[in-house]
Amino acid sequence: MFHSIQVLFHWIRLWWDAWNLRAVILFSLFLQTFLFFSAPLRKRIANSLVTIPIWLAYNLADATAIFGVGLISKACDNALGAYANPELMAFWAAFLLLHLGGPDTITAFALEDNELWLRHLLQLVVQLATSAYVFILTLSSNNQLWLPTLLVFISALIKSTERTRSLYLASWRRFRDSMIREPDPGKSYHKLMDEYFPNQESGLLSRLEIIEPPNPEPRVGDMNEPIPNLDYNDGFDINLLKAVYRRFETVKGLIADLKFSSHERDKSRSFFLKLTA
Repeated sequence: MFHSIQVLFHWIRLWWDAWNLRAVILFSLFLQTFLFFSAPLRKRIANSLVTIPIWLAYNLADATAIFGVGLISKACDNALGAYANPELMAFWAAFLLLHLGGPDTITAFALEDNELWLRHLLQLVVQLATSAYVFILTLSSNNQLWLPTLLVFISALIKSTERTRSLYLASWRRFRDSMIREPDPGKSYHKLMDEYFPNQESGLLSRLEIIEPPNPEPRVGDMNEPIPNLDYNDGFDINLLKAVYRRFETVKGLIADLKFSSHERDKSRSFFLKLTA
């Protein structure tokens, strides 16, 4: 019985030594394909039978690509089995690095994943160095695949950098800072300053009056903005899009833990009270 188990483990080890890299590359390609087609479903379906496989694939995709590059760098001097062609190994290292950038249909599974941008940056630097090391080792020989390998490497660098930058820009602190803008002094600010300084020098500040433009142009979402007649039978209305975008710009700050000012609250309340169901 014990001898049979030893023989079984021996055959499993031989199979793994011959097929480990092939299996990792095929599994990584399967995960990327699965995420490409199934990732958009997580925004429309809240069923755990759909979200759990996507979550598992999202977390396994990076780990599989990193594990594959590690196998190549560890056995790059091995000239047996799957590692008999070092030029092809350099190409697969760049190919797995491309997988580290992930498919375009999903960058982060949840908002919390954006906070891990620094970890992704560290992984990117390590994997870039490893892939470059494998590629440089093949340059000493007659590497006929150096051009496609270099093109895939450059594509992987761009894609991985884009993903890390997207995670950084969507992180809580960076997103919150982008929501905070400098206050708008209004249209009458420059007119007020033009009158303020001459009056200050002549001592006539008591006679200063702030003059508003006679017919100021209404901004989308203002309390005095006219509500358009929205007839959905007439097709899409651009005024509806402008009004909705203004409300979106206001409420998206709640995600970053920003609070409404009383002015924004009154504007939103006035706007929605004028609309019908």
